[in-house]
Amino acid sequence: MQTQRARHHRSNTPSRITRVRRTLAIALVAAAVACAIPIFRRTHTPPPIDDTAPAVTVRVLDVGQGDATYVHNGASRVLIDGGPDPARLGELLDSLGLDGSTLDAVILSHAHADHYAGLAALFESRRHIRVRMFIENEDASPSPVLQALRDSVLARVEHDGLDYRDSDDPCDNGTAMCSFTLAGGARLRVLRPPDAEGTGVGPNDRSVVVKLVAPDSAFSMWLAGDAEKGEIADAERAGYAADPGMRVDVLKADHHGSCNGVTARYLALTHPAWALISVGATNDYGHVHGQAKTLFRAAGVRWYRTDQNGTITVRSSGVAGDAFTVTPSRGGEDLDGPSDRRSRQLACSG
Repeated sequence: MQTQRARHHRSNTPSRITRVRRTLAIALVAAAVACAIPIFRRTHTPPPIDDTAPAVTVRVLDVGQGDATYVHNGASRVLIDGGPDPARLGELLDSLGLDGSTLDAVILSHAHADHYAGLAALFESRRHIRVRMFIENEDASPSPVLQALRDSVLARVEHDGLDYRDSDDPCDNGTAMCSFTLAGGARLRVLRPPDAEGTGVGPNDRSVVVKLVAPDSAFSMWLAGDAEKGEIADAERAGYAADPGMRVDVLKADHHGSCNGVTARYLALTHPAWALISVGATNDYGHVHGQAKTLFRAAGVRWYRTDQNGTITVRSSGVAGDAFTVTPSRGGEDLDGPSDRRSRQLACSG
């Protein structure tokens, strides 16, 4: 009987090992439940981004004494110029999350190193950036840096089917202007620069002009590289004031705020609310020139400048009637810089 009672007791009372197993099982279940919530949150898929959204973002990038402007609309990405330094542009590409992405177009305004040298970062294989179209004027140049960039572009033509176009024929059909529609509905108008042959036109006045227009014409911007007074006058003679129209909300200041890149007539034709100046903190040219700032003030044009304000971001919803915003990385409007002075150039004496 004792033995039977003992057996009966063992059959109804969990052993120490069984109790430990049950305790561990309960603890594991509790741990799994406790961990389930944060794991679910971390792996929750966010709502998809609408790649056809009309919003437009333009960033005048802080690349030092040079130019680089990034445009994003829907799924489309465009880069205009790349600044003087591949390392600096590479940092900016990384910060924008462009590794492994596709750029619909890269536009090189003209053959000066402070606009093209940084573009080498685009073609570094570790970034896996695909470029669908590259536009430049293809003018002859002794620069090995520019030749290396062109070799990279040609290699992508062979390997990726990149479309390499001359800005003298941006549509590849002989027309002076070409219009590209981005995924979100914004339009880029690429305007042929003045002819080089037999005219004595220098590289600055061979700058390709780009006009950006948001959907519903909610915002517009004029970018003309380093165009000087000769090309500015040529744009009016070519009828660009009528088609595609030169009046815009924002002007990317020509030639880093040089006095040879702005006139009272130019500001009257473009009529911007803002001028955004891409300029280095220290430069040997006296940019931004005193005469240029005087003209901006007289026309009621406010300005931001990358040497003092850092990267400058313009945003538009792409919806007619909505206000666009201009936001610098660092505050302060209409600022002076350490290199600013009045220019003694004959072209700026008037």
